[in-house]
Amino acid sequence: MIRRFMEIVPARAILVAAKLGVADFIDVDGATTAQLAARLDVDTDALRRLLQILASIGVFRETEPDLFVLTPLGETLRSDGPSSVRDYAIYVHDFIYESFAALDVTVRTGKPAFDAIHGMAFFDYLQKHPDRAAIFHAGIGRRGRIEARAIIDAYDFSVARRVVDVGGGNGAFLSAILAAHPDVSGVLVDRAAAINAAKAGQGGELPRCEFVDSDIFKQIYAGGDTYTLKRLLFDFSDEDAIRILENCRKAASDGARLLIIEVLKAPSGQRDLAHAMDLVFLVLLGGRTRTQEHYAGLLERSGFRLRRTIPTQSDVTILEAAPV
Repeated sequence: MIRRFMEIVPARAILVAAKLGVADFIDVDGATTAQLAARLDVDTDALRRLLQILASIGVFRETEPDLFVLTPLGETLRSDGPSSVRDYAIYVHDFIYESFAALDVTVRTGKPAFDAIHGMAFFDYLQKHPDRAAIFHAGIGRRGRIEARAIIDAYDFSVARRVVDVGGGNGAFLSAILAAHPDVSGVLVDRAAAINAAKAGQGGELPRCEFVDSDIFKQIYAGGDTYTLKRLLFDFSDEDAIRILENCRKAASDGARLLIIEVLKAPSGQRDLAHAMDLVFLVLLGGRTRTQEHYAGLLERSGFRLRRTIPTQSDVTILEAAPV
């Protein structure tokens, strides 16, 4: 049990290594602490101790005294790698860690700790703090690019003609769909900060794409034949999720498809990342992870029926629904 209490230490060490960009300065021959400290302009002894704890959990490897090389896990902290999660690591700690300091507030009230700390809801905060919004969209977009291939492999998007990605962030997922299917066009629906990041190319190229700055609680773009909600509904309570789904139903024609792409909640007592994420969404946004049955109920209340469930090689599942 005591060991679990200390898991915060390596987690924060990963954050600092990501923020400093340590992995970017370690080539195939490795690097000494002194070399890295000079390049990063940090204290040599403190950096050595940081590298040693990260070596103990497999991020780096000390091949000889004070010479560090990257492991496959460490490669994911490079900013330029195809499997990089550097931006996501920074997002997780910059947003989630500080909110969990007030976890007791959430447990006492059932309300997001984020709101209590910042005096406003999460997405309102992003609208007012574009620098922080940039961290959020970079992190979410990086994760989206990594899992997009698994989703596209699992679902045949060639049957679509116009994909509307609702709450699509910087467009990373939609970019992957459009790249894989040249005959498909897209519509990216999100708020201004996300749309600006998408237009700047932060999520990848977006040919044949229309950009719509919209409040999804008020209205969703009509005219698509496929609507995607990837890692979106778990940000919200059941009531807010139904509002979004009802707006999708108003926008979707009778022959359209709705794809909910989410991490499904595991049974109670089974150790699974979804249980941790369930608490994260509560603390940040008042949202939750859900089971397949839970989603089926929300869909039924919103004018859809669950048609089929499609697993992927990532941790998300595709729930395909059709308008009733």
